[in-house]
Amino acid sequence: MKKMIAFFMCVVLCFSIVGCRSNENQNTVAKEALQRVLDGDESFNYKCLVFDEVREESLKSFRFHTESNALNPFSPKAYAYVDFDADGIEELLILDATLSFFLILRYDNENVNGYILEHIDLQNVKTDGSFLTIRYNSYTAISRVSFEELDCVVTNLAYKNDSTNIYQLNEKSATKDEVEKYFDDWDENTTKISWTTIEYRKTLGF
Repeated sequence: MKKMIAFFMCVVLCFSIVGCRSNENQNTVAKEALQRVLDGDESFNYKCLVFDEVREESLKSFRFHTESNALNPFSPKAYAYVDFDADGIEELLILDATLSFFLILRYDNENVNGYILEHIDLQNVKTDGSFLTIRYNSYTAISRVSFEELDCVVTNLAYKNDSTNIYQLNEKSATKDEVEKYFDDWDENTTKISWTTIEYRKTLGF
């Protein structure tokens, strides 16, 4: 019986090692593709936030629509690799020079897809993929993002709005004390990412 248990443990260990190596290889391939886009050598797919049309874009000339502005130029300021969806494959997060917009680049089936987010606190993006969302004079939330092909979905792990007295955990009602404790624990037990500054003109060949 002991020999049988030892055999099964060896089999499980072998599969775990193979799985880890496979994930590492996939992550390496993904990061190489994302880096080529960051360097301006390859393009990425982007779905317009307003018109839902899909275009092929380059960081050298990327401009995007929002509901408040018909044409926003995106000028990369800094970047970091973060595994937002906890699948073992890192995404590339790029900060715009205005410090208002964030472009997430994700490698998916040999394609690189781009997603624009805003209202992220750039000082509070964490290595586990969670981040702080702030709408001034409105609410603060600890958020995560998931991906559905060319769409991304932001969900809130914790949410607080002192002006309306709305407090939530996992998008369900909670007490203010519970939410405040969640925020405190999150801040204490997670690690902030390190940004790498981009020399924009040199990096993208200007």
